[in-house]
Amino acid sequence: ADRNSSNCNSYEKSLGTMGNGASGGSRMAITAMADMMKLTKQQLIDLRTECLRLSKSSSRGSSSKSSKNKRSFLSREDFHTAMREKNLDANDIDVLGHLYTMWDKNGDDKVGLLLFLSSISPLASTMDVESKLLFAFEIFDANNTGRLKRSEALKVLNGINSTASYFGDSVISTQAVDIIVEDIYKEQTEIFYEEYMDLFAAHPAVIQFASSGGTMKYSA
Repeated sequence: ADRNSSNCNSYEKSLGTMGNGASGGSRMAITAMADMMKLTKQQLIDLRTECLRLSKSSSRGSSSKSSKNKRSFLSREDFHTAMREKNLDANDIDVLGHLYTMWDKNGDDKVGLLLFLSSISPLASTMDVESKLLFAFEIFDANNTGRLKRSEALKVLNGINSTASYFGDSVISTQAVDIIVEDIYKEQTEIFYEEYMDLFAAHPAVIQFASSGGTMKYSA
């Protein structure tokens, strides 16, 4: 508990250098985009199912080891096929296609399947921050275990942060994401994430991010 308090206090001190920081209130570009898009939560769930099916199908004929490896990735071809199969809006396909390109850091037409889909999930929800985060974790949790490892929470939160940065939003640092996870997980390596959603949503760093008060700006 003392360490948790210390981390929160040190984080809040760093916010002091921002001036109007977390109370900024300007609207995030990613939120405005979510309002403009027609993508729904159910469509993204269906898209995940189709992407997993196509990814598994694409890996057939490979060796067992490489087959497991490929299933964790989503090819550009499979992603666009899945979007067409699920009848996504043409403008939504265009936006998500551009996001895929930005996520494809190595230029090899391959991204982490569940991480990518969970990271773009805020575009399918116009709900409050807690609901958005819960949905992101649920998209990542394809087997519906209700559990999330510390390392997985770091990946999803950093992924959402990256996606927001692609829209030009000011975001929080990776160190701030580390603090969020440290404060919530404490000594645990895995949690039943639904039980902790109020803590995620109330964390100073999450509030800072959601209120467009981030101090980091990345250029694509």
